[in-house]
Amino acid sequence: MNGVRYFHGGFGGLTVGQFVLPPATTKAPSTARFGAAGVCNTNKVYVCTDMHGALIYACMHWSGRGKLYEVEPIGELGPDPDAKVPGMSFECDRARVIRVLRIKGKTIKRVQKIVLEDA
Repeated sequence: MNGVRYFHGGFGGLTVGQFVLPPATTKAPSTARFGAAGVCNTNKVYVCTDMHGALIYACMHWSGRGKLYEVEPIGELGPDPDAKVPGMSFECDRARVIRVLRIKGKTIKRVQKIVLEDA
């Protein structure tokens, strides 16, 4: 990789070496779809260069058991059409998990509270 680190926040249960696959493949609900229903492409996986941005998606995962992953994007890396900051969020075909970052339960609850207050 080029020194840039990429993160994905989503469903827990993946291990190092497994792939984050698009919701269209897994048939799982997409967290991104709820906030960006008009532009979210369910055939893509979304990755972020900001760990805290991905942390929000992990904490807001509908299962309540989201995880934060450091990933290697696979396929062409394109800009996320919903990203407010250029160069921070991207879409790709899939992503290989290179590290799993555990999130404490109290962190999940704190992030959920903040996001819901801002809604």
